[in-house]
Amino acid sequence: MKPLFTNFFCCIVFIFSSATTFAHFGDIKGNIKDNITNLPVTEAKITLGETILNTVTDSLGNFSFAQVPAQHYIISIEAKNYQTKSFDFIVEADKVSTLNFYLTPSLISLPDVVVKSDRPVTSSSSMLLNRVDFELRPKNSAQDMLRLVPGLFIAQHAGGGKAEQIFVRGFDCDHGTDVATFVDGIPVNMPSHGHGQGYADLHFLIPETVNRMEIYKGPYFTQFGDFATGAAVQFRTLDSLEHNTLQFDLGSVPGHANITGRRGLLMAQIPSGLKNTSSYFAGDILYTPGYFDNSQHFNRYTIFNKTTYRIAPQSSLSLSIGSFGSSWDANGQIPERAVNAGLISRFGSIDTTEGGTTSRSNINLQFRSGNEKHKLESQIYYCAYRFKLFSNFTFFLNDPIKGDEIEQDDNRSILGYNGSYSVANKFLGINAKTIFGLGFRSDNIENSLWHAASRVRLSAKAHALVHERSNSFYINEQIPFTSWFRAEVGLRSDYFVFDVEDLLPTDSIHTNYSGFSYQTQLSPKINLIFSPSDNLKFFINSGYGYHSNDARSVVQQATTHHLPKASGAEFGTLIRINNRVIISAALWGMELENELVYVGDNGTTEDRGPSRRTGIDFSTRVQFTQWLFADVDVNYAHNVFITKPYGEVLQKDNLIPLAPVLTSTGGITARHKSGLEASLRYRYMADRPANESYTVTAHGYNIFDFTGDYHNRHYKIGFTIENLLNTQWNEAQFDTESRLFNESAPVEELNFTAGTPIASKLSLGIFF
Repeated sequence: MKPLFTNFFCCIVFIFSSATTFAHFGDIKGNIKDNITNLPVTEAKITLGETILNTVTDSLGNFSFAQVPAQHYIISIEAKNYQTKSFDFIVEADKVSTLNFYLTPSLISLPDVVVKSDRPVTSSSSMLLNRVDFELRPKNSAQDMLRLVPGLFIAQHAGGGKAEQIFVRGFDCDHGTDVATFVDGIPVNMPSHGHGQGYADLHFLIPETVNRMEIYKGPYFTQFGDFATGAAVQFRTLDSLEHNTLQFDLGSVPGHANITGRRGLLMAQIPSGLKNTSSYFAGDILYTPGYFDNSQHFNRYTIFNKTTYRIAPQSSLSLSIGSFGSSWDANGQIPERAVNAGLISRFGSIDTTEGGTTSRSNINLQFRSGNEKHKLESQIYYCAYRFKLFSNFTFFLNDPIKGDEIEQDDNRSILGYNGSYSVANKFLGINAKTIFGLGFRSDNIENSLWHAASRVRLSAKAHALVHERSNSFYINEQIPFTSWFRAEVGLRSDYFVFDVEDLLPTDSIHTNYSGFSYQTQLSPKINLIFSPSDNLKFFINSGYGYHSNDARSVVQQATTHHLPKASGAEFGTLIRINNRVIISAALWGMELENELVYVGDNGTTEDRGPSRRTGIDFSTRVQFTQWLFADVDVNYAHNVFITKPYGEVLQKDNLIPLAPVLTSTGGITARHKSGLEASLRYRYMADRPANESYTVTAHGYNIFDFTGDYHNRHYKIGFTIENLLNTQWNEAQFDTESRLFNESAPVEELNFTAGTPIASKLSLGIFF
């Protein structure tokens, strides 16, 4: 007690003597960030000269001093693994001085830069990526940032405006069926969507506003429910800006128009005049004709505002509002025979009227409060969404005169709530933590499917009102039994209500499928973490998950089209060597009760039966010097249909179409303290079956990209070359039966969308 009493007594003497001597006081507040990652520096110690006045930064990097005697000070800032910073400063009487600092790491080490986590790692395949990880990756939208997930590939096949097709861990996820995606807690996936179940369009997210990505593979995490079978990805946006930015991008494809893409970005901090309040605006406008023979006329606008109010040092309230809209023409998928016969080029079109338009607006209110003993998070959000897409996959197969073009529409509003509360407790005398969570989501949907010609509706194929509700509750217990063994045990419960009103008249062609159904799902999870040392960890993960099905199919076949359970398990390890090398590996397996696939092209659901996926993920990160890094990810999966859950493999036609088998990504990155940065990267996908019998092959590819930039406190210049070697490759490809206008019979073969040829982009950003 004596040191505590002494410090208290000295503090009282200092304040009293200062008050009588100076008679005037001022306040200091500020924030401290890492000058490389732009992340808050927590527990940094700030000391005022030779006095005993000091404080430490909170979890957001904020600090403050109240009623400090007005005089000259030498302020010192110290933080673990950072260079100490000292400077002169004068506190003015009756004023609040705002100080924002950037600390330089004393050693740029892999755990801090390449893979950094603000929570204990639960599996070897999960990680947190901060801004420094995705600054030097080619990207034109936030959708491209999904490529940062090891083993995740994307493919665009509709002019840039449609959500990308996603592949990960043996799943052809279509547009998101088996990847749950979130932005600041708002779910991106759309259940019962007019084009595809779980449709996840991330184009409303401005890449430069993203602070970090949280990556979770497998169904082992209680906080994620619907669509979180293959993976879950959470994007977190910035709370404040380091500086205002005005940026322009120009793109070019040799052999096409001189300028094939234009983009403008403005990000500006908004002066609020309110204490403890931060607010910024971001606006993004893009136009690109693309690299196809027919211009894609892709237009996209996005606006975003986020305001954060610090209620207390460990409590905050944030409100974000955003809106996005786009329109485009599409090249579509073309048959190989048309290219081989010289009817069109690889970048040509069969139906030049494909394309679409979409928009989304979000309102998100979040509250966070807590400390080491308890933490509360609460969120309410609302979304308004519109979607219209014109496609033609079979050309003249069904209608030899007017063609097979279809129009898909989806108009909906979404209202939801997410909440969680964590509290420290005792479990068998052990300090443990319990997390309770609950959620609610309500989708009011009108979607339809039309036969069309040149974007003119001919006849309705489907039209319905869908009211879909989901409620969830979960509990997760984190128990550190010893310093080297930790367990996480959880249980999640989900309840769905499907209410469908078919708006088409019942006749000899159409059967009314109006109906009502409810379904429940219990998903237990268990994760065991063994840590013999700080540099060696082993993980055993297992759990159940699911993805919901289209509501229209659920009410038609409620007994068979229930929530298909996904059971998965994983064994992994994470190794660190001399704080310069990180190696992780995971051996995993998963089975689905039923490989249900909603086919939006004809408004039906395909029942493909149970399936099994097994594989291995391998990742390594190496820091050769303080400025040179390398990374490699290799992912292999074996994907088959089986006779029944936990049964044998089918004797024939047992392969899962388009499921990725072998993929790899990697590269070399250089970051010099002068501001020069460069990265050379590759993306490799091996050949894979395009159908169950592998009679048609989806061709693999290997693409190299280069990115470099120079930046300082005032501006940045960036240069990107995509497909550096000008490789000819197929971005999206399908085994499709189609018929051209002059053909007497249909042909089943590979239909594809050509991948990007060599393309360059120049970026200029001004900081102010």
